[in-house]
Amino acid sequence: MKIYLTRHGQSRWQVERNDNDWNSPLTDLGQRQAQLLATWLATHAKLDNGSRVEIGCVRVSPLKRAQETAVPISTTLNCPIHTDAYLREADFYVSEHLPSAESPYQAMPIYKPSNRYAVFKQQARAALYALVADAETSGKPVIGVAHGGLISTILRLATGSDTVSFWLYNTSLSVLEWKRGRWHLVHLNLWDHLPPAWRTF
Repeated sequence: MKIYLTRHGQSRWQVERNDNDWNSPLTDLGQRQAQLLATWLATHAKLDNGSRVEIGCVRVSPLKRAQETAVPISTTLNCPIHTDAYLREADFYVSEHLPSAESPYQAMPIYKPSNRYAVFKQQARAALYALVADAETSGKPVIGVAHGGLISTILRLATGSDTVSFWLYNTSLSVLEWKRGRWHLVHLNLWDHLPPAWRTF
């Protein structure tokens, strides 16, 4: 079973940094990034020693930037979109709630998640379970179109550690595969579909 996770295309908030607009749409570049990802997926791009991307359904955050990223994917692949509130982004900076150490030689301190982050982790877990259910139902991999904080939290759940951060690029693909009784992080920040000048974060 494979779960594809993609961060939305470049949003207006990323360019303007207006903290009053957490639900901003895509920029023109973000729209182009989304279209390139959709086209790349539709060509059944080769991965994993020749296997090809096959998407059974698209599950997406309700926020504008994710919805606008998902539309060309759904249209090009002729897959239905399922809007899922569990995939929405946190309304706080997730990185500020993660443990940290003074140096890489030190062990991470004993850590208890803040209430806000604990609740968000539960949301991310529910999002992952919904993606798994879709993959089981369709018999094909599914793609979740979401946000950096949410996807990073899903990846931390899969790796079993809050001490790891993931820097995710716009419309990059990260791929989780469930096999032999555990999650495997097969790809992180796959962005073959984007020319270097269009790679943003």
